[in-house]
Amino acid sequence: MAEARIVIPVTLESVEEPVLAVVDTAAPWCIFEPIVAKTLARNLLPLQRHVSLSTRLGVIHGALYRVAIRIAADEGDSLNLEGTVFLSPDWRGPNFIGYQGLLQRIRFAVDPETNLFYFGRD
Repeated sequence: MAEARIVIPVTLESVEEPVLAVVDTAAPWCIFEPIVAKTLARNLLPLQRHVSLSTRLGVIHGALYRVAIRIAADEGDSLNLEGTVFLSPDWRGPNFIGYQGLLQRIRFAVDPETNLFYFGRD
């Protein structure tokens, strides 16, 4: 049986290697591990400081940033867009691709039988 979550590689501005992120339509924003967050925050100005995010791990405090993100396609065209991401040095979970600020801006579908994620602009 396939794992019950979709994990995709994404490329982020100023981060050398793609990172694996869980697709989570319940996550309000994208959120990345502290090592990735530190690299991103070093090169960007926050959109909003002092943001609190309620998670299954508790309330996490951080800031929102606008980040260039590339979702690589196995077939067809890869997608380049900007997303709103929540960055916090206190985050202890995995990387997530969230709905608000990213997934809401694209068309996407999930094939639960094969655990595949499909996406596009139109």
